[in-house]
Amino acid sequence: MNGIEILMGILSIIIGYLLGSILPAYLFGKLKGIDIREEGTKNAGTANAFRVLGLPYAIPTALYDTLKGLLAILIASYVMTGSPPELAFIFMQISGLFAIVGHVFPFYLKFRGGQGNATATGLLLFYLVNYINAGPEIFYVLIFLMILVAIFTYISKAGSLLPVLLFPLLGYSVFINYPESPFNIFFCIVLLHIATIGMYKVITEKKLVITDEEFLSRWWRVAIRPVALLFLLFYFIFSQAVAVALSGIVCLCFIALDISRFLSKQTQELLTVKVKSIFRKGEEKKFSSMTIFLISTFIVILIFEIEIAITALVFLTFGDMYSKIFGLAYGRHKLFDKTIEGTLAYIGCVITCGYIIFTAMDISLIVLIIGGIAATFSEFFPLGMNDNFTVPIISSAAMFLAVFFGL
Repeated sequence: MNGIEILMGILSIIIGYLLGSILPAYLFGKLKGIDIREEGTKNAGTANAFRVLGLPYAIPTALYDTLKGLLAILIASYVMTGSPPELAFIFMQISGLFAIVGHVFPFYLKFRGGQGNATATGLLLFYLVNYINAGPEIFYVLIFLMILVAIFTYISKAGSLLPVLLFPLLGYSVFINYPESPFNIFFCIVLLHIATIGMYKVITEKKLVITDEEFLSRWWRVAIRPVALLFLLFYFIFSQAVAVALSGIVCLCFIALDISRFLSKQTQELLTVKVKSIFRKGEEKKFSSMTIFLISTFIVILIFEIEIAITALVFLTFGDMYSKIFGLAYGRHKLFDKTIEGTLAYIGCVITCGYIIFTAMDISLIVLIIGGIAATFSEFFPLGMNDNFTVPIISSAAMFLAVFFGL
């Protein structure tokens, strides 16, 4: 790598930035005497061009904004002619990414442009085509993701939420299926950009709003649950005995705290009245859901092998989070003491976690499916017991039987 090659690489990046900084929506708006950044959604992109200027202006805007990242890569390939292939490849991809940077931060508009979603989408499609050419695995992943798209679209009716939920899984899948692909890092940068824009829209447009005061006052009880998965980490790194001992000690501490509430009115008043965010209404005279969660965690780690224990506790931990958040934010149809939307979110989470577990651990697909069905069944149907206990126990037992019978 010599100085000329570096200069050519820098030139290709500058060209990418300049191509990106050309905003058709803004230029068309100026022709009509308006600043599109002050109209409609105040975004100099395709959607706002359609809203403010109309279809004849939106079509060329969409075409150029989508293709300019690819155009930057194409030009960079010519600029880098004669350079080492690996070096040329890197500068080509960076040039494409800088087309996004140019769109978002155009120098002649005081670095205030659009969001770059269309440009990022064009690069996303370019990378997907390259993955498909390398092997069909990504095609199957996309079919799998379409199931999740259908589930969460029905639940939320918010398209901006989908990249936030699904793109981490898509990024994970390319590293699993194409571990040596040079596109992986650049592909994930594009995914991160689109997901960040999606998160921004979810927040600013209030696409996910929870008004339930009970949850808002004790949200930390749900958020802290993944910490319990540290027991499984000790199981994996050290031994089952170590994980059992640690989970047992923590479990006994919470049991002792609950018993102290039952035996002492002062403690009960302190933890349920004066410090209202600790225990929920209705937990004054019974073990808290936190304690039951830890008891079930201890039992699962004690009895079952690590693959089954991890799967059952992951389904419980993250499934419960998804069910609560989406059920409270989007629940429209009540059934039993749950909502259909919350249960669908639980299923979506089980599918997502199941895919990751299947690709990361030695556990069969049929066993995962049986465990997922059992977890969903015990979470949704009222069985007369706290689902923090029934979900991991029933799903673990179902998977154990599936393995026992050779499924």
